[in-house]
This record gives sequence, C-alpha cells and structure tokens, in this order.
Amino acid sequence: MDFDGIGTMALFLSSGAIGVGLIILAGYRMRLKAEIEKHRLGGSGSTSDLDDLRDEMRETLAQQATQIDELHERLDFAERLLARGKPDELAGDP
Repeated sequence: MDFDGIGTMALFLSSGAIGVGLIILAGYRMRLKAEIEKHRLGGSGSTSDLDDLRDEMRETLAQQATQIDELHERLDFAERLLARGKPDELAGDP
C-alpha cells in the first residue's frame, strides 16, 4: 500500500474540510451580527435610529479623512527631508 499517497490525500481532505468549516462559521458570524444589529435598532429600523447611525458614520469618516490628511502631510515632509540627501543635517550634527 502507498501510505504516502493516503497521507497526502488525508491532508488535502482535512484542510479542505477545515476551509469549508471556516467559511460556514464566517457566514454564521455575519448572520448573528446582522441579527444583533436588528435587535439593537429595535427590529423596526426607525428613521431616528438610522439617522443617528448615519451621523455617527459621517463623523467617523470625517475624523478618518482628517487623520489621513495629517499623515499625508507628514509623509510629504519626510520625503522632502530625505530628498535633500544630507544625513548629517537630519541627525542634528553640525
């Protein structure tokens, strides 16, 4: 008997089963999150709750956009310093 072939086949089957199991668990997790969100909103999805969520999302996106702009400015500054090509000045040595 070819035990190497059987072992390889068992490995592939078990890894495939684990992959399918992970996909099923991810789907179940997403379904649970949706149900929790539905219950959090009271099941009716009232417009005031949805408006509050939209406002919260807009504020979060605005904060993230500000952070991205600040990071972009810092990156530009660092690139300008590196483009000078004078490592002695960057280290602070006269």
